[in-house]
Amino acid sequence: MILSALQECRLQLEAARQDEASRAAVRLELDAALQREAVLKAEIVEERERTEAVRTVLLALNASIGRFGLRRRLFKSRIARLGRETPDAGPQSVRHPVLLAEARRVLGQDPTAAG
Repeated sequence: MILSALQECRLQLEAARQDEASRAAVRLELDAALQREAVLKAEIVEERERTEAVRTVLLALNASIGRFGLRRRLFKSRIARLGRETPDAGPQSVRHPVLLAEARRVLGQDPTAAG
């Protein structure tokens, strides 16, 4: 009788250990999923800011087109002003390279060129 009670306790202990191991595995999966979610949220914020930068360049382009075509000096000054107004830190800072590349593209320059 004592032997069977001891064996039953061992079986229950083993089942409890397996339950704990499966809970630990689920916790690891949940933590990984939460990390992926945080990364994806950050990427979405960056993409929204990039999209806003392209929209801003298009608005500056539209406002710089006169009767005889693109007024380059006006366009450049608008882009320069937008660059100065864009924060250097935080999520909006990803707009800087997009503003530069898209403005160069509009002006017919190599968007990847430095300086």
